[in-house]
Amino acid sequence: MRGGDLFGALQDDLVKHVLSFLPSSDAVKTAMLARRWRHLWRSTPAVRVNGSGDGFRLFVNSLLLYRDGASPLRSFQIDAHLLIGEESNGVYSAYDPREVDPHVDVWIRHAVSTCRARSLTVRIEDEDRMWSPRQRRPFASPYLTTMRLQGVALRRVRLDFSCCPALLHLILTACHLDGDALVSPSLERLDIMDCASASPTRISTPSLRYLQLFGDHRGFCTAPSSLEIMPCLTNASIQLTGRVEIRGHHGIAGAGRSLCLHGLSEATSLELIATTSDGRVCQIQSLF
Repeated sequence: MRGGDLFGALQDDLVKHVLSFLPSSDAVKTAMLARRWRHLWRSTPAVRVNGSGDGFRLFVNSLLLYRDGASPLRSFQIDAHLLIGEESNGVYSAYDPREVDPHVDVWIRHAVSTCRARSLTVRIEDEDRMWSPRQRRPFASPYLTTMRLQGVALRRVRLDFSCCPALLHLILTACHLDGDALVSPSLERLDIMDCASASPTRISTPSLRYLQLFGDHRGFCTAPSSLEIMPCLTNASIQLTGRVEIRGHHGIAGAGRSLCLHGLSEATSLELIATTSDGRVCQIQSLF
């Protein structure tokens, strides 16, 4: 097919699949290629948006408005730097209570409920302000199987993922976790990396098969019942920074930072690494 339309022989579903790997801003531009392409972007199985400012806000609003609602999403991915607040001469005050634009809440709710997304990725690109979902159950969906959250503050009931009965894989990176327990009856894989918690937070995931804790997990190192029994667990990898006391089922956690591992007793493979910030090995006390 020398010099011809190499995409002309492809079925629409295959072209949509190819478009799903592009940023949505590029996928929309393909509407100008030919009459056949005019509406294909509206039903691609993935939405990938990245940006900031009024132009980005208008684009995402329009994208979701004109997207074909009857076409389910395989993946919704948003990387945003989108804050609102009072400013003077283009400069935000250090005391201004800025917050992530509420449009982010609307977009994510639309993606998981109306568009029935199976995979959700949220990255909030702001060092000073995390996205704190305004709805009590912002991710509630019977379709979600994979969720990746970065720069998100999850408080109280928002740590309960029972409202996602199909959720299998949860990845939390640089998030703030503030609640009694992270709960998910269906979760099979959990990765928690460089997250913070102001108070002890239990992990209650009875179907979990793989667990990874990485970083300075202060909140997960203070409660005797921080890791509940996981009867299906096969692999666990724990790498913590700072002075960590590791205690077994009969250990008594004091006021210091200690991690109880009796919840990992069913694991067939357990990797445990504790180091100081300069790479030295920390003190490890009785294991099980």
